[in-house]
Amino acid sequence: MLLTTANTQPAVAQRVGMRPGAADLSNYVGGDQCALCHADVQEVFQKNPHYKTWNDTELDWSQRGCEACHGPGREHIEAGGDATLIFNFKNISPQETSDRCLSCHLGQEDQANFLRSDHGANTVSCLECHSIHNPKVRSPLLVADQPALCYTCHAEVKPEFNKPFHHKIHEGLMDCSDCHNQHGGFNASQLRDATGNDYACYTCHADKQGPFVFEHVPIKVEGCQLCHSPHGSNYPRMLKRPEVHLLCLDCHSDTVGVLGPRTPSFHNMGVASYRQCTICHVNIHGSNLNHLFFE
Repeated sequence: MLLTTANTQPAVAQRVGMRPGAADLSNYVGGDQCALCHADVQEVFQKNPHYKTWNDTELDWSQRGCEACHGPGREHIEAGGDATLIFNFKNISPQETSDRCLSCHLGQEDQANFLRSDHGANTVSCLECHSIHNPKVRSPLLVADQPALCYTCHAEVKPEFNKPFHHKIHEGLMDCSDCHNQHGGFNASQLRDATGNDYACYTCHADKQGPFVFEHVPIKVEGCQLCHSPHGSNYPRMLKRPEVHLLCLDCHSDTVGVLGPRTPSFHNMGVASYRQCTICHVNIHGSNLNHLFFE
């Protein structure tokens, strides 16, 4: 097969920031040469966000089109398509696969912590979730829709979203990745942002964030999950207890060592009106007006 070298002008290559060295540059042939044999792959690849690198002359040849992932193609082509002379993702470990992807994506904010993520630490490769050539979800090139894709590993979470009170994942109003950064972060359960686990909650529930003049201390110390089950619950407002007063009494009781102040003596928990704490303590997440969180 006749090859046209994609980089016959080393001076131009160096001027746009490509790697120096004519020997290295001469091994790259450009995506058009790949398409002569792999036209079907190119047709799909044209709809891929990575395709924007195909003819980007500002990039090094090692960062363009097919060869950005599969490496220089000259020897592969000259040998009649020998798969051992190209970077073949079918024959490498999950770690090597991810390393290949991260050679470009590690510098991006969302993927910057992948190596320290739960997925990265457990050698989950990028291609277990993403497909570059045949994605089912065009953006971000997923092999399946959320949450079905997530359930392939996290099946234990699925029943929680079937509870009467739950976040609207199955209804299609939210995705798992709205709260979790699947590529890793600094928080437990790979929750988004580095400012604390509750940031994901405040993205939608901004009115609960504060800061408030009178803070409800447990919320600042323990966070939303002290009272709420984040995926789903059998109780209204996704609370962890069937009745509000039971949740409050976890802290506000006569038990020695509990941080919260005990309930006043006139709060008779045998009377139904006293078992709905938030009827009076309306702004239980925090208040700017009253230290007892009255309205």
